[in-house]
Amino acid sequence: MLDYKEILSGEVGQVIKLHNELAYFIQRETKDEYWDFGILSEDSARSHLEGFIDNPERKIFVAKNDEKIVGFIAGEIMQCHLPISSIAKVGYISGAYVLPEYRGKGIMGKLDNLIVGFFKDYGLKFVELHFITNNIIARETWNSLGYKTFREQARKRV
Repeated sequence: MLDYKEILSGEVGQVIKLHNELAYFIQRETKDEYWDFGILSEDSARSHLEGFIDNPERKIFVAKNDEKIVGFIAGEIMQCHLPISSIAKVGYISGAYVLPEYRGKGIMGKLDNLIVGFFKDYGLKFVELHFITNNIIARETWNSLGYKTFREQARKRV
């Protein structure tokens, strides 16, 4: 049986491994030049993820099977991208991943409910996230959870 909860500081190491596995997955799945990197160190992910612990505007929730973390979602409160909007702040999902052998079991939906609940408690009206266009699994997952594209970002090589 899976347990869903907010991360504890002693669990950051397990989430670092999943965080880096997510980056490798995106690299393999999308073959996007932005994701051209070698071996990831745990130190850079550690400083980023430890910034979520005890920060009232940032949360990481995890799904655990016994003592093993099998999925996570990280979110934070950010300024709206459009300064003239009446929407001052939004919730932003900065990372989410479920181990392949645990996919298709509703884990991401439950993690999403936790992070959305966190954002609702702050009175936010919107949750945003980004994913690489070629990441089909991300697109299908987020669409199935009710996320809709509301803006697109473009780039060109110079």
